[in-house]
Amino acid sequence: MGKKLAFFSSLLAVVLLTGAGCLNIGNEQDISTSGPAGVFLSTDRGDTWVSVSAMPTNQGTKTLENMSVYSLFEDPQDAQGLYWGSREGGLFYSFDSGKSWKQSGAPLNVSMIRSVTIHPNDKCSIFATNGRQMFRTTDCVRSWEEVFIEGRSDVSITEVAFDPFHPENLYMTESDGALLKSVDGGVHWAILNTFKGYARSVVFDSNKEGLMFVTTLKNGLFRSRDFGETWTDLSLKLKEYTGALDYRRFLVYPGQAEEIFWISKYGILTSRNSGEEWEPVKLVTPPGSVDIYSFSVSRTNDSEMYYTSTNDVKKSTFYRTVDGGQNWETRKLPSKQIPTVLYSHPDNDGWIYLGFTIPPKN
Repeated sequence: MGKKLAFFSSLLAVVLLTGAGCLNIGNEQDISTSGPAGVFLSTDRGDTWVSVSAMPTNQGTKTLENMSVYSLFEDPQDAQGLYWGSREGGLFYSFDSGKSWKQSGAPLNVSMIRSVTIHPNDKCSIFATNGRQMFRTTDCVRSWEEVFIEGRSDVSITEVAFDPFHPENLYMTESDGALLKSVDGGVHWAILNTFKGYARSVVFDSNKEGLMFVTTLKNGLFRSRDFGETWTDLSLKLKEYTGALDYRRFLVYPGQAEEIFWISKYGILTSRNSGEEWEPVKLVTPPGSVDIYSFSVSRTNDSEMYYTSTNDVKKSTFYRTVDGGQNWETRKLPSKQIPTVLYSHPDNDGWIYLGFTIPPKN
């Protein structure tokens, strides 16, 4: 099926809500949502959905439908491996494509999990962060050790990622705009660059060695072709589209080098040369009229795209195109919570995962 899809996401890479230091879905007193959260799966491109939020325990099967989905992360070596960073219950993981989940042990069994990255060649070597600390496991989440702590109360860790070509190198972004690099498994870190504003994620193109991106919440996208040594500011070209600097999602397509998707307040933009030129994807929803919190692309066909829109009254809709945006179809969502993550299965064509978040209450 080719290289794996890269989220910022992080899926994605998730990203999203008040309290996460990222996207604001509105004032809590104005939000009226209902139904389950958790993860849903469609095996027919969004026509129908089933909940895949079950966690077997010694006391019976427990539902995770009350858990918000902050992010979903894939295992680059195992198509059935999936990691769920929640907003309130820590880290969950599945080795059967989401059919069943397990909860990580302490200390990653509480609070929000912002980012997870799995070693490209060793599936048992994983890093995860709750925004304040960085943890490492080398035994497939059986145990964790703290390798980094952010001591400044006004700064948080936003993303951690392996270089897919040189996994001895680990990268981290922080909310003060810093990009850091470690060459010794996260024990020591050095600042590689500092970007203006909030640095949201660091994402690699798994098709091209040295090509990487840093996303920011309000200042656009930055690109490096030399492993982060020098950077090109792509914001000037994004500014041509009203609201395009207001970040929502970023996706590097796995099937073609240098093909990227930038999702913002404007809508969806795509580039086939890593941001040198942009082309708007024609949507049903006019630019700036809705919030697009979740977006995904088929692993085998970049003309097959999915997104959800959420409007001012927090009503959400699922959209699907198979011809690059020339025509769109809508489908009913399985919950009236806020859809925050879409993820396409790397091997099973037509399989889409959808994660929901319950808005925080006062």
